[in-house]
Amino acid sequence: MSLRIPLVLLSLLTLLLPWAGCEYARQMETVLRKGQEDSLLTTARILGTVVSNDTALIEQSFPTPGTQNTLFAAQLLTTPLLDGFPDEWPQPTRALPIKYSASSSRTSTSAASSDAASAEPLVPSLRLGIYGSAIYAFLHVSDTQVVYEVPRAEEQPETPMDRVLLISRDLTGIERAWSISAVAPGPAIVRSASPTSPWRARDDQDDEIYGRWRATRDGFDLEIRIPQRLLGASIALFALDNSLTEMPGVELQTLHTASDALREKIQSYAPPGVRISVVDAQGWLLARAGSLSQTSDSNEDPSDFYRWMLSHEEQSAPAYGLPYGMWGPPIDSARQGKSSAMWFDAGAGEPTTVRAAVPIMVTLSPDSTSTSVLGVVAVEQAADQLDRERYAALADLLQFSFLATFLAVLATLAFAAWLLRRIRRLSIAATNALTPEGRIEQRLPETEARDELGDLARNFASLLHRINEYAAYLQTLGSKLSHEFRTPLAIVSSSLDNLSADHVASEASRKQFIDRARDGTLRLQAILSAMTEATRVEQSIEQADQVEFDLRDLLRSATTAYQQTFSSHRIEATLPDNPCPMRGAPELIAQLLDKLIDNAVDFCPPQGLIRIELTTDAKHYLLTVSNEGPLLAPDAEKKIFDMLVSNRVAVSAKPHLGLGLYIVQLIARFHRGSVQARNLPDATGVAFQITLAR
Repeated sequence: MSLRIPLVLLSLLTLLLPWAGCEYARQMETVLRKGQEDSLLTTARILGTVVSNDTALIEQSFPTPGTQNTLFAAQLLTTPLLDGFPDEWPQPTRALPIKYSASSSRTSTSAASSDAASAEPLVPSLRLGIYGSAIYAFLHVSDTQVVYEVPRAEEQPETPMDRVLLISRDLTGIERAWSISAVAPGPAIVRSASPTSPWRARDDQDDEIYGRWRATRDGFDLEIRIPQRLLGASIALFALDNSLTEMPGVELQTLHTASDALREKIQSYAPPGVRISVVDAQGWLLARAGSLSQTSDSNEDPSDFYRWMLSHEEQSAPAYGLPYGMWGPPIDSARQGKSSAMWFDAGAGEPTTVRAAVPIMVTLSPDSTSTSVLGVVAVEQAADQLDRERYAALADLLQFSFLATFLAVLATLAFAAWLLRRIRRLSIAATNALTPEGRIEQRLPETEARDELGDLARNFASLLHRINEYAAYLQTLGSKLSHEFRTPLAIVSSSLDNLSADHVASEASRKQFIDRARDGTLRLQAILSAMTEATRVEQSIEQADQVEFDLRDLLRSATTAYQQTFSSHRIEATLPDNPCPMRGAPELIAQLLDKLIDNAVDFCPPQGLIRIELTTDAKHYLLTVSNEGPLLAPDAEKKIFDMLVSNRVAVSAKPHLGLGLYIVQLIARFHRGSVQARNLPDATGVAFQITLAR
């Protein structure tokens, strides 16, 4: 496989840059989101404190804590057109968790029999709203047969008819009632009525309350306007069927309305782009101020790809139930007394929004330390600007990263082409290093380069140089062997010729020639043994058993033997005072020492000094054998341990094929050590140092 492929794949790792950038951007966005959440929570807590400290505002705007049975009039944005149609009435954005109808009043009914069936009061669908100083109501009543009012004379009794009752009770307990009916679809007839059952209508009409009655397929709709001053703290609004013979008992519900005073209060705390909402403990919306400013242009919305890269697990904005109330996260958590903030995706015409909700806590009584949740302050802020900025930053990051990756791939391809060209030149040179004539071409390209390829080229050149020297040695090996074999062969040949001559008659002469022939034969045998010695040593090393022995005692015993054997030289030993235990093959260590001493004796002049020295450190023994005599050539310190390399120039009686120091190196490596040769610092001779593992 070409190097281009792994290099290109390696360069593609720069694609980790956009991934790392996205992770960093996501973490930074998390920090920014947390900061924005904390900021909104702080604002909500301040507003909650402001509201809870205004006693008059609380009494005017919030229901009494613990009150559950309420009818709520939401804040209307425009004046409803009293036409009996619900078109201009705002629809709640979700099914309200509190039944917002007359059925939510705890009405106790007692129905009388009419023929074989009993009739119950009709359950109207009810919506209440407040605009200005008036309360508006819209009712939908299901009735299969609507009975309208029949005009009558003053003395005639009232005939049965379908009607709607409005009952109000003020704080002093005084009740008022109104009966609402119609002679036909159209204007509603509103009369004051008896405040007690059966709420009989009086003759005079009340012109302050007016509305519209509209027939529907399943009953009728009623839309009316009531001045707020006519209504007390509690009301009941329900329909009565004409077939009822016994009136139901009615429990009035607390009338609860949105607060203009509260809205004006929080309006001053709503900066541009921030929307503040206040709900009571049941979730009904008391006031809302401010608006969300959506600054992002739809044409500049980020692509789905960027949204996916920086996606967060955000839920869609819930349908809270506006404009009547707010139910859902995080409002519900705040109604339970827990402050929280959440992010919501864009939807329903609103941008991405962060909403923080904080409970409004009040003390139940002056003598008590316990508190209860009076309501909730919700602060909302559009986050589209943050979204747009983060997507813009991500787009810049990805563009930069992809450009960097593209440039990195191009640079890698260019570098790979240049590198492959150099490698190809070196490969061709290595292939042609051996010429057809058998010559070794040592010139290689790239040897002047200062990088790893230059090191490789120089190592190849050094290898070729050593192979060339080895080849040259092999070429001269024949002449060396011929020279070594010539003398003993001549001795054997001349001795045999003399033995075959007729004039050799004496026994002494014949014995002399036989001894000379035997000596020549022994010399030939020694030469052949030396040639196979390296192989035998390698085999013996592989089969050698390792035992525990004292290296100091072995060296002391060997030194004594060398002093007796080579009396023409001064052999001295410097050994430690303490034992030197080691694990190895003592016979191989003795053979190693024999080779070194034999080498030292050959080069050391008569009466010259040969020194054996043993030192120790924490992990090794250092054995040094030094001798006086000629120095090593500058380039011979490493080659001297190669096989078939010899520095001897003088011819001796023994054959020297360059195997002794090679065997020394094999034995040192077997004992997890090494050997090196160097000239003595005073230039008086040569030292061989062997490192052995303890």
